Amino acid sequence: MRKGRTPTDDAVSPVVGVMLMLVVTIIIAAVVSGFAGGLVSTQEKAPQASIAISTGYVDGNFDIKFEHMGGDPIRTKDCQFITFLTLPNGTVIRHVQTPTSPLARSESASQIAGNPSYSRGPHLTDPQKYAYPCNPPSNVTVNGWQILGVDALPEGNYAWFGNAVWLPGDVARTYNNGFTANFVGLIPTDANNPYPGTDEVYSAGVATLKECVQKNCKLEIKLLHVPSGKYILDKTITLQG
Repeated sequence: MRKGRTPTDDAVSPVVGVMLMLVVTIIIAAVVSGFAGGLVSTQEKAPQASIAISTGYVDGNFDIKFEHMGGDPIRTKDCQFITFLTLPNGTVIRHVQTPTSPLARSESASQIAGNPSYSRGPHLTDPQKYAYPCNPPSNVTVNGWQILGVDALPEGNYAWFGNAVWLPGDVARTYNNGFTANFVGLIPTDANNPYPGTDEVYSAGVATLKECVQKNCKLEIKLLHVPSGKYILDKTITLQG
């Protein structure tokens, strides 16, 4: 007489196999979860800062002013300004100001001792802390004060956007009609030319800027912290003098 196998004998192997599969699945899930958590924990955080924006004419130049009211330092080398200017005819101009964008030129070609001045704005404006923020092509002396030229600043002026660190209490400005027109995208730029724009180009850009101010056009301004992908500033203002 043959001895029959117990009913549970055939079920042992499948049960063990299922348990092993569950264990492997749990381990893989734990590894993936830990890796994802590590990525999140190491992602750089965006600075938290309160920035006030104001506009107006100063000595005939339309200026956009950014005042750091409090919070974290802002390393502009990690940032981009993205602007959307709505023209009187409804056209929207998008412009991106990066830490390596071509320099803007003053509206007048004789801004400093008969030379145009250059800057990457918005630049810091306290000359006691940051030196003169607008620079001619070469060194010039004005009233006994030497102003370094762009050719003497291979790394750029440390008041410029892209070089500066904005601290609480600091004020950064577009300052000049030409710089402001450049900042809002009214001056065509060429990444291969560090000094773009002719007198005619700047005259046309500044004329459009003044029309936008006269008609109170809207300007959306975003300050992007690139490493985190988050905005430090996201505000829409009305251009007004």
